[in-house]
Amino acid sequence: MGEISEGDRKIVKRQLGKDPRGLLDIPVRCRFGYPVVLTTKPVIRDKEGFEIFPTLFWLSCPKRVEEVARIESDGYVRKLEEEIASNPSLKEEYRRDEERYLETQRSLLSEEDLKFLEERGLEDALSRGIGGIKSDEHLKCLHLHIAHQLAGENVLGELIQERFDLGDCSDDRIRCEKFIQEESEEQLERSS
Repeated sequence: MGEISEGDRKIVKRQLGKDPRGLLDIPVRCRFGYPVVLTTKPVIRDKEGFEIFPTLFWLSCPKRVEEVARIESDGYVRKLEEEIASNPSLKEEYRRDEERYLETQRSLLSEEDLKFLEERGLEDALSRGIGGIKSDEHLKCLHLHIAHQLAGENVLGELIQERFDLGDCSDDRIRCEKFIQEESEEQLERSS
């Protein structure tokens, strides 16, 4: 896992609109160096209690998040579900992606985390597939699959990327630069 700087945390907070909980890594950055995908802890335990967090890879890039939301709103989740149902080869590839996802997720659990889950009868909670979905016939959202594909391998994320333009910002409109400017302006206001 790589180093996460204070600057990274500030950018991620702006991207998500909240402080990131359970942030472990930023495995994917855009060509401008800003976070695109986050890796999060499967179990988050802090002063607020605990949360089982089945979303291992989180798409944080605002441009991609908006583009994927648009694709979803056009009914593409249902289209992919139909494609999986009618294509045994695709279904099998997706099943293998889910297995790798769960293996990666499990590798991030400490012995203490495993014991914590076992004591509460929750070991099962992190065995449900990508994003916590119990069925390989239904998809939760496309953001999960894009993030998983960018951070590793996901056949559905790959299909979506092939079919839609989900690249970096243009040189003249780097969205995350705005976050740095806003942060600087807020610091100036606080010091005045």
